[in-house]
Amino acid sequence: MSRAIVRNGPAYFANVPIKRGDDVSLLWELFESYAGVDGDTTTVALDLTGRTYTSSIANTQGGTVISAAAPSVSTPTPSNGQIVWALTDTQTDALTARTYVFDIIENAGTASERTIIEGTLAVSGRATP
Repeated sequence: MSRAIVRNGPAYFANVPIKRGDDVSLLWELFESYAGVDGDTTTVALDLTGRTYTSSIANTQGGTVISAAAPSVSTPTPSNGQIVWALTDTQTDALTARTYVFDIIENAGTASERTIIEGTLAVSGRATP
């Protein structure tokens, strides 16, 4: 589980480890404020109720999206700011390079969108085919 404050722009995660050929499921908890960080005195989860999310993976920022590796994004507990980002083993098999960039885009039910998470993936292979 990773935690991030989403207030003034997207949370950034570098070198998220992905094992090619494995199923991957990552849980992120998003907060409006987190006690002890940037002077915050309370912890407030970002309420994701009514919002939907999409995610993409590309070789480079602004590059061609790897359509065979489109992650699913779900919100198992929207009021707690929880997002699950997942790839199947077939999707991770499509990630043949060592590094990729990814993002998670929020649609709040209006015409506007915002990037809430972005980062890089560090892909490693396995010995077993």
